[in-house]
Amino acid sequence: MLQNFDHSKNKFGPDRRKKDRQITIFRLAKIDSGLAEGWGFIKNISSSGVMIEIHPSFDIGDTTTVALTDDVQLSGNVRWRKGALVGVQFSNDIDVTELLANLTTHNKCQPARLPRVRMTKPISLRIGSSLVKAEIFDISPAGIRINSHYQCQIGNRLTLMVPELGNIAGTVRWQKGTEIGIKFQKRVAVPEITDWLANYYNMEKSSEK
Repeated sequence: MLQNFDHSKNKFGPDRRKKDRQITIFRLAKIDSGLAEGWGFIKNISSSGVMIEIHPSFDIGDTTTVALTDDVQLSGNVRWRKGALVGVQFSNDIDVTELLANLTTHNKCQPARLPRVRMTKPISLRIGSSLVKAEIFDISPAGIRINSHYQCQIGNRLTLMVPELGNIAGTVRWQKGTEIGIKFQKRVAVPEITDWLANYYNMEKSSEK
């Protein structure tokens, strides 16, 4: 069940936010504005908002969802930006103690899985001597889901040739129809893939003009 931890319908005023106690945490989360998605490092959190290091496709005023897990999501608006840092004010009050307790329980009960970002981008795969065309469905620093008509075998090792990101070695974990799940042999560094996502969204915006 999705948990949004919105326990009050009252929005915070400036006086309340000044008194809000900030808790320092370092956690990777998926940020979604509806126009752009990406991963961000949460730096600190309070009952009224959160500070996140994120790529530049998120602008002041954007309505965003901060997904800490598949089940725990926080909604709010970008109120300020300074370099790579943004401040998101939550739409409603949250109970930070309850939130952190639930995240601790979640981490104990389920293996950690990095959040994935949806996107559509053509790539190529090299499997043995075959060069295969494919399209990204979603991606994380640890793995990727693609669409391709190529019939893989579980355990196949391959190389993904991703424009602007380079060649990435991976292993086929599953295939269902045209969807193929691939685990990277080595995780892509978050700053590297975050910059790549920023360029992707900037190009998308430019093509719409």
